Amino acid sequence: MTFIRTAMAFAAPLALSLTLMSAPAIAQTSPAFERAMLAEMDTTTRADVNARAGGGNTVAGVIGTILLNHYQAAGAKNPGEALRIIAIDFARGVAVLGADQRTFEVIRFDPKTLNLKP
Repeated sequence: MTFIRTAMAFAAPLALSLTLMSAPAIAQTSPAFERAMLAEMDTTTRADVNARAGGGNTVAGVIGTILLNHYQAAGAKNPGEALRIIAIDFARGVAVLGADQRTFEVIRFDPKTLNLKP
């Protein structure tokens, strides 16, 4: 009984650390998916996103930043509130913004230009 408890005491932190290390990998998008998103955009929007991407910025991150900027410029519900992108469904032109773990807002956008829809 003591051996099993000792083994669990050593195995639990190791398993937890491996789980935490893989969490950032879930948030990353694949290069193929990023190329597919770029292919849906018109030439000027694609050039703008490509110019901003790089130096540690991903295509998905740049798209999220552009959407957040457009949302704030269009008149956010709570101006100045710190928001982040929770999810983007690029094919449907829908993004979910979040202020905290319980407050979400869905915005619609044009996948070709990244402009918000009313």
